[in-house]
Amino acid sequence: MTKPTESELAILQVLWARRSATVRQVHEQLHAGSEKGYTTTLKLMQIMLEKNLLQRDDSSRTHIYMAAVEES
Repeated sequence: MTKPTESELAILQVLWARRSATVRQVHEQLHAGSEKGYTTTLKLMQIMLEKNLLQRDDSSRTHIYMAAVEES
C-alpha cells in the first residue's frame, strides 16, 4: 500500500471524521478562505481513488467519497 502524502492525509482525516463527504465538503473544510481551487481538491481525490486510498459512491449525481484505509 502507498503511504499517503501530507495533502492526501489531510483529506483522509476529514473523511475519517465525517465518514463520507463530497469533494466540495472536503474542499470547504480544508481550504475555506484560501486560494486553493476546487479542481485541485477534485484531482487529488481522483488520484487517491486510483491509489485505492478512497472509495466512491457514484450511484447518485453527487459522488460521495469514503476513506478506503483505516485511520490506524
